[in-house]
Amino acid sequence: MGNNKNIDVLIIGAGPAGVAAGIGAKKEGAENVVVLERDWDLGGILQQCIHTGFGLRIFREELTGPEYMHRFITEAREAGVEFRADTMVFKIDKENNSVWTMNKERGIECLNPKSIVLAMGCRERPLGAIHIPGTRPSGIYTAGTAKHFVNKEGCMPGKRVVILGSDNIGLIMARRMILEGAEVEGVYEMMSWPGGLRRNIAQCLDDYGIPLHLKMTVTKIHGADRLEGVTVAEVDDNMTPIKGTERFIECDTLLLAIGLIPENELSKMAGIEIDPVTGGPVVNDLLQTSNPAVFAAGNVVIVYDLVDKVSDEGLIAGANAAKFVAGKISPDIKKIPVKGGQNVRLFSPQFITGEKDAIIYLRVTHPIERACKVTAEPGLYTQRLRYARPGEMNEARIKASAIKANPNLKEITIDIQPM
Repeated sequence: MGNNKNIDVLIIGAGPAGVAAGIGAKKEGAENVVVLERDWDLGGILQQCIHTGFGLRIFREELTGPEYMHRFITEAREAGVEFRADTMVFKIDKENNSVWTMNKERGIECLNPKSIVLAMGCRERPLGAIHIPGTRPSGIYTAGTAKHFVNKEGCMPGKRVVILGSDNIGLIMARRMILEGAEVEGVYEMMSWPGGLRRNIAQCLDDYGIPLHLKMTVTKIHGADRLEGVTVAEVDDNMTPIKGTERFIECDTLLLAIGLIPENELSKMAGIEIDPVTGGPVVNDLLQTSNPAVFAAGNVVIVYDLVDKVSDEGLIAGANAAKFVAGKISPDIKKIPVKGGQNVRLFSPQFITGEKDAIIYLRVTHPIERACKVTAEPGLYTQRLRYARPGEMNEARIKASAIKANPNLKEITIDIQPM
């Protein structure tokens, strides 16, 4: 059953960030490391990502999602990490950091860990987030839900599909539906640029002849018991549908790929400061939140484009949670605030300590389709880029030596500007 007493590092979520955090904590010397997972299986969202493309940087191989997670889970088990699946965390007490869980075998328990790592991942925006007029028939799914049905349950959600939004899950599901025999009429994106990676547009849409319609959206849903079709229309620069451009598309399935948001109900319950732009906890480069005993990693902080970065952050968060328990992180640690420039939409972390070299992850507000440079001022980092796109995350690497060479540094400003 495991030991509920003297838990050094308690990790919530057994996806890529959570499993890596367990490994990082054990490598740093934490003795009792426990990972909680509400699902019956470990691995998080990657267990339904049966396409290849994972692990190229970390393992130098092209793996499927389950293969990628199997390697991390195996390493974590061998390191002595304890996993508890089918365990729901329903409360974190902000007064004493106690964690309340529910499991059908253990019942309701109150855990009192010495440190916590939040690794709950992210969730998809639902239909209610965009207020499309019309009925609410069956046949409307988030792209991730459809992926679960097809890849894990062996159940097709429909035969004629329209996809609203162009994030990576939607692009991948466009290809998946074609491979399973469905017809994909098109992908409709309200912005003038796609939301996903260019490689996914090439491999999932272009290679299968699926059209991508930019500056278009669904304006009405039709159908009673089952979806019968949708109306689409062009939008102007204010994202307002343009009258006279409407057309009806017959379909029985609408997949929503309108973006991901960090899963942070527990973070808010714990009284942790939330960044209003990223939707995730405010963290420093140690991935420490506004509560010194609580760390956060992966898509619960900011939505990444590559799982390698999620795993990297999990290792860092777990290691630093273990250091906190061992008293190796000072409560008076320096926190230099990071500020985004005019072309930066969101970024993380929000503070730099200068304890070690750090990476600031950022996304641009609008595409820059020519040579540009990412900078961290004053004079901390400059890197030339061939382009910068909202769907692809960029980095500013900050050397600890550069921070120490600027003892009076008050603020770091990151930006990406055309050259």
